[in-house]
This record gives sequence, structure tokens and C-alpha cells, in this order.
Amino acid sequence: MTVRPALLLAFVCAACAADPAELPAESNQFGSVGQALAPLWTGTWAVSPQSSGTTFNGQTLRQIVHTSIAGSAARVQLSNLFGNQSVVIRDVHIAQRTSGSSINTASDRVVTFGGQTQVTIPVGGLAVSDSVAFAVSALSDVAVSIFLPQATGPATSHGQGSQTNYIATGDVSANGTLSGAGTTGSYFFLTNLDVQNTSSLGAVVTLGASITDGFGSSFDANRRWPNDLAVRLVNAGAVVGVLNQGINGNRLLADSGGPSAPHRFDRDVLGQPGVQWVIFSDDAINDLGSSNPPTGDQLITAISGLITRAHQAGIKFLCSTLTPFQGSGGWTTQGETGRGQINTFVRGASSGCDGVVDQDVATHDPANPTRFLPAFDTGDHLHPNDAGLQAIANAVNLSFFGVTPPAEGPFGGTAAAIPGTVQVENYDTGGQGVAYNVSTVNGTANSYRTDGVDLENTSDTGGGLNIGWTSGGQWFRYTVNVATAGAYNVAFRVASATAVGSNGGSLHLQNAAGTNLTGTVNAPGTGGWQTWTTVNATATLPAGQQVLTVFQDTGGYNLNSLTFTAVTSGEAPFGGTPWPIPGTIQIENYDVGGEGVAYHDNDTANSGGKYRTDGVDIETTGDTGGGFNIGWTNAGEWLKYTVNVATAGTRTVSFRVAAAAAVGTTAGRIHIQTPSGTNLTGTINVPGTGGWQTYTTVTANITLPAGQQILELFEETGGFNLNAMTF
Repeated sequence: MTVRPALLLAFVCAACAADPAELPAESNQFGSVGQALAPLWTGTWAVSPQSSGTTFNGQTLRQIVHTSIAGSAARVQLSNLFGNQSVVIRDVHIAQRTSGSSINTASDRVVTFGGQTQVTIPVGGLAVSDSVAFAVSALSDVAVSIFLPQATGPATSHGQGSQTNYIATGDVSANGTLSGAGTTGSYFFLTNLDVQNTSSLGAVVTLGASITDGFGSSFDANRRWPNDLAVRLVNAGAVVGVLNQGINGNRLLADSGGPSAPHRFDRDVLGQPGVQWVIFSDDAINDLGSSNPPTGDQLITAISGLITRAHQAGIKFLCSTLTPFQGSGGWTTQGETGRGQINTFVRGASSGCDGVVDQDVATHDPANPTRFLPAFDTGDHLHPNDAGLQAIANAVNLSFFGVTPPAEGPFGGTAAAIPGTVQVENYDTGGQGVAYNVSTVNGTANSYRTDGVDLENTSDTGGGLNIGWTSGGQWFRYTVNVATAGAYNVAFRVASATAVGSNGGSLHLQNAAGTNLTGTVNAPGTGGWQTWTTVNATATLPAGQQVLTVFQDTGGYNLNSLTFTAVTSGEAPFGGTPWPIPGTIQIENYDVGGEGVAYHDNDTANSGGKYRTDGVDIETTGDTGGGFNIGWTNAGEWLKYTVNVATAGTRTVSFRVAAAAAVGTTAGRIHIQTPSGTNLTGTINVPGTGGWQTYTTVTANITLPAGQQILELFEETGGFNLNAMTF
């Protein structure tokens, strides 16, 4: 690996716009991973420059940047890349931010350029400051103040700042607080803060579009996924700068929101101080969601070109799968096909990627893989929320950076026994993103565990601690040892300050593969954070040691414990609650209890390999609404459903069915019966639809008494798929 000598500490580059490859670059300053050279520069914060129509004249900008790594000295970079006239910048200061526009004045330092307090940046130019004796802390807020003494013309900016910055009249760069200042959510002229750190291993650039830029993240909270990654790296003891080069709306094959990824690659990746790795993220989603989307092959060719350019510069290229976006305005089946092609390419052994960040697996709903998990969705079905962004950061394998990730293990060294009670505060060891995922740190009893999970003393029976400050997308993993395979009742001890009779929030239990084992469990309002009650659900578990995850679908409640007891009756409704009639029952949600009790299947394997871990054949469905269907049907197979009928009487039952047999033919036959075998519907013919995922509806009449009861769906023949039945 070539080691470049350090450049001059202050210069103005006037040719940067004409040829980004000529940008002053220190990208290959470092030796092999784990071997740092000094004194060289590593980026601790960055944004990608864009054009704007904003102008300034006689004003001070105080801009707040959130660092990734620490340093003993600092420098700033100011850009006029998209300006149409020279820009004069004077009286630049750097200081530790305290709050709002206020700084720690004792930390304030003047920043010079070639020894001068004023610099003129030509059109397309870049100014890099002298080194400043300024101690930068990791994961801290630094204020950079600049005075613009004369009209600037259109300012080079970064639009999606997700951070409050300040604009004041006159030269007030040295002031402790900018009283009466206006605010903006964008950055202007400032593109980089670099540091010197003798332990630095280099920087990772996150190159992408709005998901990388932090669209949908909490404002002023530094919850973009690159920020979350920086936290993980710091907690792991890795001194790796994280440089966010996301641009809202950016694309891979066309300029959008700024130059396309290939057009800005030299500047925004290879030109970043200390760059050793690049994670290429979400640009292609915007291509696929455009009015005339390119093919997957066209996008793959462009990605391959970026991989080649990175490798030629000695940079490791980490590929990302694309997150789901069905439900957003730009989604089409053509775009979904392209997303699948890219994800297959990225995961393939011949891609050329030096590693894979599987953003898709980290964020999609296992029951609807083309959509976000609801707890991760901002609501536009295109951008993840804070929890989803954290999930993306958690998907980055820290071993890419020469860091040994913490291993997961049972708390106390021994797996919790099932049947038995699992105290929720005894989640596995391994840390954030491995054993748990949290988005807040507010606990009052954190001395029990020193990792920042929100624990507090509980007043529930038995004492101990509970988990509080719940939030959608948080999760906790528990290594357990199940004595006997079968159905278990899971009793959750919960409390919520919402009113009795209302819903406090929801959660579920899932296995290591992400399969929801209980369905949604609603935590009722109890009228107080320490007023406890029990809610029950049912989960079918295999025997032996395994990992179970408590996943918070929403916040709004406290959780104290989970008690597992074997279901002695053998059969119970999936999710613990009978299915209401009228209503729709998804076919895959048959009762728990196992073979010969809740269902009968002619073989012991789940031929589709989806959703549930018993012998029923389940696959992802192509029917409207997504989810799963049951396939590989055979004569004599049956499935039972515990239901609760609101009103006795005769009603229509509609079945969603598909069959590869030709249209106009009969593919097979089904009926609904009581557990004793009384046929309630008569034989229902399933028509051929010409494809296993080409669905249609067939109906029948059924007369049911009121109340809880069990219905059995009986397959008189095979030859069809079943997705749902609606009463």
C-alpha cells in the first residue's frame, strides 16, 4: 500500500471543480489495518457539497458538527465548489459547543489559513486551514464559526443537515452566544473537520443518498446511521473516522441532488482525509424509483466500476444491499426486480465487494420482505426511522475495520431454563447491536448493568429491575435452554401509565431468524408505570439451546419478566388470542400444538422454509397484501384455527387460492369442518389460475354458533395454494 507524504497544512485549491481527481487527497496515508502512522490527518466529520441559491453578506455562520473520533489537533475545510464568484471568509473560530449557539469560550481558538485570518476561495476552490491546537473529543459537538464580510453569491452548501446551525448579523465569531441569531438546517461552505490522532486506523466513507444523509432521523439528535456506526466503533475501542457523504435524492446513474455517485467518487471518497474504506449504500434506490428505472444489470455495472476505482486507490469497498421500499410512491414491480438483482449480486461471491452490509435483512419485515418492518418505517415506506437507522448501523460487521466484535453469551454464563422465568434485565452479554439494541439511555438503576440499557428498580412482585423507556425497534436477546419441544404459554409482566382499558403499546417474541413466534402482544394501560399486570401469548419452541428476542414494536410500557409454561392442553390459538369472526384469518396462523394436534401434514419438513418452524409447508406469497401462503397441499392434510364468533348465524367465507392448473379446470377441493368431522361448508372447488402465485377468490356459506370454537380446514385433495380466509 502506497504511503503518501503529508501535504501542506494550508492551501487553496482552485482546480477542484474542473477535475475532482486533482483534489488534495490524503486517502492512502495509513499502513495495514491496525498500524497507524502519524502525524497525518483523518476526517472526523464531513458532508458532501451541493449547490444552493442562498447568499450571505456581512454575516456570521456558527455551524455545529458532531465528531466521530478524537484528536489532539484540528483543521477545517471550506468549499466554494458550486459558487459563481470568489468568496472571502474571515475570522474563523473553532470551539466546543455547550448548547444551542453557545460555546465554551475557554476552548475557543482562531483558525488561520497560511498564517492569515482571512482567505479568499476562488470559484470551484477549496480552502484547507492550518493545524489548530484544539483538543477534539470523540462523539462531541464542535462549533465552527465563520464571518462572511461581503456578498458571497450562491453558497456551496449541504442541504440535509438535520442540525440547527446559526446565522447572525456582523462579525460575532468569537462571541460565547449568538443572541438573536437566525437558524438553518443546512451547512454552508464548511465540508470537513479533520483531526490528528496517532491511534487512528483511518476513515470510512459512507456514500449514499437520503437514507445515509439522515432523512427521517430525529433533528439535532445525530441519529443518522453513520453516527450510530461511529458510536459502535468508539464503544469497541476502534479509532476509525466516519465521514457521511450522503446526499438526499442522489442517484447512481444520473446527477440528482448533486453529481451522481460515479461523478463525485474521486472527491467524496478518494479525496477524504485518511480514507481506508467506503460503504456504498442507497443511491440505486432512487434510480429504481425513478419514472424510467434502469435495469438491475445497468446498476450492477456501475457498482462494479466503483469497486474497481476503489481497489485501484487501495480502498476497501463494502457493498450494501438495498432496503425495501414497497408502499412508497416510486415503487414498481420493475424496480423491485432490480432491487432483487442488486441484492443477489452484492451477496454473491464474485461481486468484488470486500464485505457486505445487509441493510435489506436488517430492516425488512420478515412477513413482507419487500416492505420495512413497521417499527423501522418513518411512514413513507422509503426511509427508516431512528430505530431502522440503528438497525443499519448494527448490520455493519466491525471486523471489516480490524475490530473483533464482542461475542454474545448468556448473562451469568448459563442459558435461562424453559419452562421457567426470564428476568428481562438479564439479557445476553455482547453489547449494543449484538445482545440488544436501544435508542435511549435514561435508566435510573444502570449500576446493575453498565451498558446504558434503561433499567430501573421495579415494584412488581419479587422486586428486582424492569426495563423501561421502551421504544419501537428496540430489542433484547436471551439465550435459553428449552427442555422439551412444544407449545408454551408466555406470560409477560407489563405496566403502562396509559389509562386502564387503553393500549399502552405492543411487542412480540421472535427467534434468531426473526420469525415472530407469538404474534403481536398488546401491553394494556394499567394507569401507572409500576402498576403491573400479566398478558399471555403462545409460542412453539424446539428443544435445546437457542436465542429468543423480545422485540418492541412500539414503546409506551415497562417490562419486567417472561414466564414460560408448557401448554398442557396441547392446542392453543396462534399468538394467544382466538381469531375474531367476522374478520380475516391468515392461513399460516393455524393453532399451536404441533403435528396431530393443531395440524396434520404428510411430511415433517417445512418445504417453503418460511415463518414457522414446524412441518407445515409455508412460503412467501405473491398475493395482494404480502405475507405467506401454505403450499405443497396434499389430500388428508388439515389445519385448525381457534376462533371467536361474535354473532351466531350464516355468513360467507371467502378463500384466497392459487393453482398452476389451467384456467377453467378444477385444481383441487377443500372444506371447513368441526373437530369432530362435521362438514360445515360442503366441498369447495379450487379453480386453476395458471400459476402458483396467481390468486383468485372462491366462496362458500357457513353457519356458526356464537363464541369461541375450533374450525378445521380440510384438504380433500392437493394441487393448490391457500393464503387467507375471510368470514
